[in-house]
Amino acid sequence: MRFAEFLAKLITGHRFKVALFLVGMTLLGYYGLFARRAPSITPEGNSNNNQIPRVRLVNDDFGFSSAHCLLVVEVGDLYTRETITALRRMVDHLEDLPFVANIVWADRVPTLNMFGLAEPLFPPDDATPGRFKASRRRAESHPLVHCQLISEDSSTLLMPTTFDWVHITDDSDVTDKLLKVARSAVAGEHIAVRVTGPVPLYIGFQTALDRNQFKYYLIAFGLIVVLSLILFRGIKAVLIVAIAPLLGVFWTLGIVNMMDGLGNPLTATVLPVLLAMVGLTDGVHIMVHIRRRRAAGAAPLEAARTAIAEVGLACALTSLTTAIGFASLMLADNSFVNDFGESCAIGVLITFVAIVTVIPLLCSTPMARNIHVGHERDIIARGMVHADGFINFVLRWSRPLTIIGVLATALLASTLFTLRPDDMARDSQPETSEVYQALAHCDRVFGGIEFAQAVVEWDDTVDPQSPRILEAVIDAEKVIAGETLLNYPLSLHDILAAFPQQGDDPGRQMTFLTLLPPPIRNAFYNRDEQHALVTMRVEDLGIAKYQPVFERVSSRFKELDTKHEGFTFHLTGEPVRRSDALYTIVMDLVKSLGTASVIIFVVLTLVYRSLRLGLLTIIPNMFPLMFTGAVLAFTGQPLNVAAVCSFTVCLGIAVDDTIHFLTRYQIERQAGKGVEESLRRSFTMVGTVLVTTTLILVSGFSTVLFSDLAGHRAFALMAVCTIAAALVGDLLFLPAMLNWFRGKKKKPGDQSDSETV
Repeated sequence: MRFAEFLAKLITGHRFKVALFLVGMTLLGYYGLFARRAPSITPEGNSNNNQIPRVRLVNDDFGFSSAHCLLVVEVGDLYTRETITALRRMVDHLEDLPFVANIVWADRVPTLNMFGLAEPLFPPDDATPGRFKASRRRAESHPLVHCQLISEDSSTLLMPTTFDWVHITDDSDVTDKLLKVARSAVAGEHIAVRVTGPVPLYIGFQTALDRNQFKYYLIAFGLIVVLSLILFRGIKAVLIVAIAPLLGVFWTLGIVNMMDGLGNPLTATVLPVLLAMVGLTDGVHIMVHIRRRRAAGAAPLEAARTAIAEVGLACALTSLTTAIGFASLMLADNSFVNDFGESCAIGVLITFVAIVTVIPLLCSTPMARNIHVGHERDIIARGMVHADGFINFVLRWSRPLTIIGVLATALLASTLFTLRPDDMARDSQPETSEVYQALAHCDRVFGGIEFAQAVVEWDDTVDPQSPRILEAVIDAEKVIAGETLLNYPLSLHDILAAFPQQGDDPGRQMTFLTLLPPPIRNAFYNRDEQHALVTMRVEDLGIAKYQPVFERVSSRFKELDTKHEGFTFHLTGEPVRRSDALYTIVMDLVKSLGTASVIIFVVLTLVYRSLRLGLLTIIPNMFPLMFTGAVLAFTGQPLNVAAVCSFTVCLGIAVDDTIHFLTRYQIERQAGKGVEESLRRSFTMVGTVLVTTTLILVSGFSTVLFSDLAGHRAFALMAVCTIAAALVGDLLFLPAMLNWFRGKKKKPGDQSDSETV
């Protein structure tokens, strides 16, 4: 306990210097948070190649420039003068907007003919109705239009749109203003216009994120204050406990912003909640102890000193182990996760400093003169005093409870093998939003807005005009066509086959290669780089569904490598890269979590100077994690980057409760009490705080379960499950295990025993 006693003397013996330190940290936090501009979070996400972007870009290998936005236009009857005229008017009005750089739509795709003439797909506005009807056949036979820019049933058009960012002054320009102009231009016609694509999806996510954060943070923190007032029965105690973690969050955000850490969306979203949660837990432990000492007649300064001396070590250990858990994320081979882990580890340590300085300091001032008033009316404390039946049950049935704990943890752990890495746009969007509904509509009628590519490469032994190139491309198309989740493949073969009177002979088809417009030819055939592409559409079904598809296609491509001498085949594209990167990142995070668990076990073993106690902490700490993982598996939640990072948060929560209980047990044992009496007193004293913090945190996080963002709901579900399961592990399994595996008996005052701290 030497560290805790030193900390207690330092804080209570130099209060003026501590106050100056708090003022300095607050000024530093203010400078970092407000004097420095926070880095922006771009739609493309982090520049790291392994980054899992929150918004996926439309493929730029399709032959058109990379689109920032997709206009999704639904029509009643496309092939009429009224509809085509209205669409042309809409496009003209949109391109008059200063921030719209270009719009690609079916009317501007050149027709394929032997004369190389760039005729429009649709006839002029003054053409007869018959010519408009006849244009349907041309559209359905054009490989770049049919099922690419016009749906198979001709009810929907896609219009890839790019922006000139110089002229964009507000987010609403590229969503609300764009839609207002488009809808105004087609008013009175049977035409509906929506937007989707990377920029609208990103803005929709950010808007929903900001709205949900403000709404649910307000509800959660309000509920926490109300519950704290009911449980503490004292407004001053609640204010002091709330001020400390809030200062810790403020300091951390300022320092992290100076490190450019708030540009990470996961950090900006999770960090404040995490620190408030960890700080509140430790703050309640210190406050409960101070109020007990004050109620027993201790002076304010003495009560603050003894609180730090007896609870400070446990708080330091919880902060250290939690920081270790987050620091382990820095082992992952991804800057997005590295930055999150680094920021959280720093924040946990900073919040610990805020808790052990602010609460004792304020409790030793006139502000906390009557801080203990209402202590005797603490509902949970009075209930825990009368919980003899429960602790008697635990002590009487220690052996079977221990066995149940071990078996339950092992059984729950077995469900984790059913979890698979996954990622989809749906998880970052409100399902009721118009932008997401437009995306879902495109999935149904176009087979998705994302593209993967099959790359067919040849070496110098293959002539660039050789029909063997088309033969290889045709075989690659056949492999892709065998997969039902890969939609509407498009290749050089499809484009050349659209020329009239050339037949199915690859040799004859290659003679038309020079007739293709250069932008189209270069999108699917590159003579200099010696490769051809086959594009395919991918729906927003998640990486878990597509990973086995990509593996099967890659396996078949290896067979084609052997069949076509001088050729190699492989898959690429954002969905393929994201699949590989996500799997690697999740596996890295799992390894990081395992490493953190081992390090925490070693730290606890060394601090408590007992291998036995270190081993006994495994089940109470692992049970909440396994329980939460099983809940994810049974509810069908995806194992994405945020979920695995949340497991690290869960590990910190689980270890915190274990450390507080075990430290109190050690203090009682060092005072010469027997195992059962020490467990009873620990259960009464620490159990009160554990139940209090569990009720407060579970109630606060439960409100977020009603968020319209799937990511928020998943995080809240994991937090609620872990916090509740940690209480079971620490008040049921841990006392049972400590009672069954008692270790060596000791004499009162003997500090050399293996159980001493």
